Order: sequence, then structure tokens, then C-alpha cells
Amino acid sequence: MQKKENNVEERAFNGAGQGDDSPALNDGSPGAGEEAAGPCAAAEDDIETLKKLLADAQADAEKKAKEITELKDLMQRRQADFENYKKRVIKSQDENRKYAIKDLALDIITINDDLLRAIEASSTVKNGESLEQSHKSFVDGVLMISRMIEEALKKYKIVEIDQLNQAFDPQFNEAVEIVQGDSVKEDTVTKIYQKGFMLDDLVLRSARVQVTRAKAAGQKEDAGK
Repeated sequence: MQKKENNVEERAFNGAGQGDDSPALNDGSPGAGEEAAGPCAAAEDDIETLKKLLADAQADAEKKAKEITELKDLMQRRQADFENYKKRVIKSQDENRKYAIKDLALDIITINDDLLRAIEASSTVKNGESLEQSHKSFVDGVLMISRMIEEALKKYKIVEIDQLNQAFDPQFNEAVEIVQGDSVKEDTVTKIYQKGFMLDDLVLRSARVQVTRAKAAGQKEDAGK
């Protein structure tokens, strides 16, 4: 009887050892569950990180797009302001030019009135006045008008270039005749054929002049003989 019980325990023991294909019983150890959950948790963290980066990038792109739109609007406004400024400047310059021409024109008209009166007066000889006296009166009237013109020009800062008996300066003078003389040591303006005028430091018209040039040493000796 005791032998049979031993045989039963031995078969049970052997059966437990030969069950390699049978599923293992869960002994409740923590290692098996954690190994399965680890990769899934890491993937979820990566997805959340990517979502955050994508959201940040989208927000930054929207911010940049808004800034670009604002800059475009600002540039368009500045361009419009600049165009309006140019129009105002052109209009102001045109008005100033008109007023300047108006004042000068009124002065010229007044002078021309005096010139016409002088011409009218010279066409008739007054009683008891000789022809010579009438001619002198006409010349005096013309000279007076010339002085009025010069005064009107001075009012607009237009002055005569006066370099008579001074060293020739091509910046202000145009030599239309060159002669030689003993009285000068350098090229000198000795005669003015046509007056020149300046506006401040701007040459409006160069003076047309005669220039006297010093004779060479050999020419002086020949002239002495």
C-alpha cells in the first residue's frame, strides 16, 4: 500500500517537470508588466513632444505672417505719405516760382513803362528846346532806366560781375579779345564788352572782356630799339 502511494507522487512530480509547452503560471513578479508598458509610454512621450513642437512652430509662423502683413501696411502708408509729400513740395515750388516771377515781372513792366514814355518824349521836340537838348534828355532818360533795371536786379540779389583792371578769371569772364601791353604783369581785364551777372555765387552770364597780356622779354627789347 505504501509502495502505490510512492508511485503516484513520483508520477505527479515527473508530470510537473515535463510540461515545457504548458503556459507558465504568473507568480505576480513586477518585471514582466513593466517590460511590456515601457516602449508604449516612451512613444507617447515622443508624440506629445512633437505635437508641442508643431504647435509652437505654427504659432511662430502665424506671428511672422502677422508681422509681415503689418510691415506691408506700414510700407504702403509710408509710400503714400511720401507721394503726397512730393506733390506738396512740387506745388510749393511752383507757387514760389510764380510769386518770384510775378514780382520780377511787375518791376520789368514798370521799367518798360518808363522806357516807353522816354521814347514818346523823344519823338517830339518841346517849344524852345533844341534838337541837341532833346537828344540829351532822351539819353539821360535811358540811363535812368538802365539804373532802375540794375536796382531791380539787385533787389533779387542779381549783381554785376565787376573785374575791370583785375586779373583775368575764366570762372567769371570770357576773353573775346587778347592784346599785349607793357602796363600789366599778368593777364588783366582791361575792357568790358558785355557785362556779366551773378546770383549769389551762381554765374548767370560771364562777362565778355578784353584781356591784356604782358609782353615777353624779347618783345620788350625789340620795342625799345
